[in-house]
Amino acid sequence: MGDITQQQAHQVWLQAQEKVKDRVIAPTLYVALELGVGITLEGDQFILGFKGADTPMAGHLRSAQHQAIIEQSISEIIHKKVRLKIVEGTTIEEYENHKKLASAREATQVTISQQRAHDRSVEQSWEEVAEKITRGYAKVQQRQFAQNRAAFIKWGYTVINEAVKKHNYTDKSEDVHKRALARVFEKFSTCVDVPSTMLAYEFMKLREEGKLT
Repeated sequence: MGDITQQQAHQVWLQAQEKVKDRVIAPTLYVALELGVGITLEGDQFILGFKGADTPMAGHLRSAQHQAIIEQSISEIIHKKVRLKIVEGTTIEEYENHKKLASAREATQVTISQQRAHDRSVEQSWEEVAEKITRGYAKVQQRQFAQNRAAFIKWGYTVINEAVKKHNYTDKSEDVHKRALARVFEKFSTCVDVPSTMLAYEFMKLREEGKLT
């Protein structure tokens, strides 16, 4: 709950309206002021509510010039510097519900941000594998000979296998790992001119046979 009752908050708002009207000549703003309902005071925030249909009018209170005057007027009445917070809803109950929804949205955003950071980290790790293979291929001498490319493929498999073990990769791994590993095989394919599916097939076969450790 807030620092004052809703009845007290609305009385403050009614007084603030008159102060603002004395200081600003703006009929449309007057209408917006009268549609607002004082809800409560939380810390240094004065909570002002609007009915859903009236919410667009709140924009007149949010303009930099008007909001500063409104906040000054409220501050003078309650003898405390405050900031104006405008919400949809005109009762304490609606405001409490608004806070719960806002908190839930914030928690969801945090979760999404964490997931994105995790995905970026995974993708970067696998990208380093692909880059290691690409750099390795650039160092291969006489790449036109099939046997040299074959030796490189064998080496490339050991590089990928190290990453697979590092990430504990399995068929049940997250999709981000699966997509990233697929991109590694695609870049590997570009180097050796062998279809990525074939490279992946041979890699999986070697692992199943225990020939990659």
